[in-house]
Amino acid sequence: MARLKLLIAEDDVVIAQNLSLSLESMGYQVCQAVSSGEELLLQVHQHQPDLIILDITLDGKLDGIETAALLAKSTRVPFIFMTAFSDKETIDRAKQTNPHAYLVKPFDARTLQSSIELAIHNASTRQLQPEQAAVVPTQPTDTVEADNFLVHDALFVKVRNRLEKVMLEDIVWAEAQDIYCNIKTRTHLHLVSQSLKNLEQRLPASQFMRIHRSYIVQLTAIEAIEDNNILIGGKQIPIGNTHRDALLKRLQIL
Repeated sequence: MARLKLLIAEDDVVIAQNLSLSLESMGYQVCQAVSSGEELLLQVHQHQPDLIILDITLDGKLDGIETAALLAKSTRVPFIFMTAFSDKETIDRAKQTNPHAYLVKPFDARTLQSSIELAIHNASTRQLQPEQAAVVPTQPTDTVEADNFLVHDALFVKVRNRLEKVMLEDIVWAEAQDIYCNIKTRTHLHLVSQSLKNLEQRLPASQFMRIHRSYIVQLTAIEAIEDNNILIGGKQIPIGNTHRDALLKRLQIL
């Protein structure tokens, strides 16, 4: 029988190492240990784990609860929250993502193994029931009325428990990541719960252009074009065959 494959998200390196050792000694396979929600979202599709154990407090801009909400939209991988916090506000936030189990630090090996068994059992039980929508942030529609926005030169991006203004002129490219996307500014990388199609409708066509099914770029940020790629800030971004002619028409080529 194949060993259960587990993925860990824990920002404390020592705790992550000890947890990995404990899980391996119990007969589980730890495929990866990451420290941020952003990294977890990228790794989960590569490793396809049977279970995820994630701390609520993580490095990066996404905490564990926000990461779990995004996971619930794109995968059916069961997950266990672990945290040193057991206050009502944290528990209530965590419950909204329908976790399969919950671990409060510190915990012993017996509690850990019981939580894993409970999570796997809950996951199999849910699969036998009619599919129900998890109570997670509603996926935005792909129709955006630009006139509804008061601010037309910026977007507001959720960073943990607050909204931060991102000026459109600072955005250099955006990249699709399943049903969410990365927005790269001159100084930061933001992971947002929006489809690239939805984001494209929010960006002015006079400044931005889709050059690939997975990329939108700010035209003034393009530094060079080489073969079938453009260069922005040291990053090579592919040009899709169906977008190449339209892109070249918009650039002043001598």
